[in-house]
Amino acid sequence: MKYEKTLEKIKKEVSCVAAVGVCVVSAGAATPFIAATDKESMEREKLLMQDQRYKDAKNELDTQINANNQTQNQIRDIEGKLNGTIPRQPNETDEYLNAQLAILTNNLRNGESRLESLSNELDKLRKSLGGNSNLMSLLGLDKLSFTDKNNNC
Repeated sequence: MKYEKTLEKIKKEVSCVAAVGVCVVSAGAATPFIAATDKESMEREKLLMQDQRYKDAKNELDTQINANNQTQNQIRDIEGKLNGTIPRQPNETDEYLNAQLAILTNNLRNGESRLESLSNELDKLRKSLGGNSNLMSLLGLDKLSFTDKNNNC
């Protein structure tokens, strides 16, 4: 009975670190591994930023993220005007605001689609420029996925 409680306690203390794809004890045994991987990623990103194609793609991705955020803010403003929490201008009728909301919602959908495309392009460029020489790839952990829904990782 005592051993079963200890085993259950150990099971509860084990947590998964999905970002690196390994299970470790909560005491922090993976902390140096994670820190090394983060440092390696930052250094790799610095090297990639020296390539003009990568820099341009990254800037385009950042620009799209900012555009999507602005569109989301505009949508929130219009929703606020429609529900009465934000004061309207004299020319802002329900019909006008609903039309603007439809346009902005469509723009946001297009922006999110473009963001996904840009992100995929950046990933491809990152792989072609940097190769797969990072620690995660060497260990084969870049292909792991966690699909166990019963695990609280």
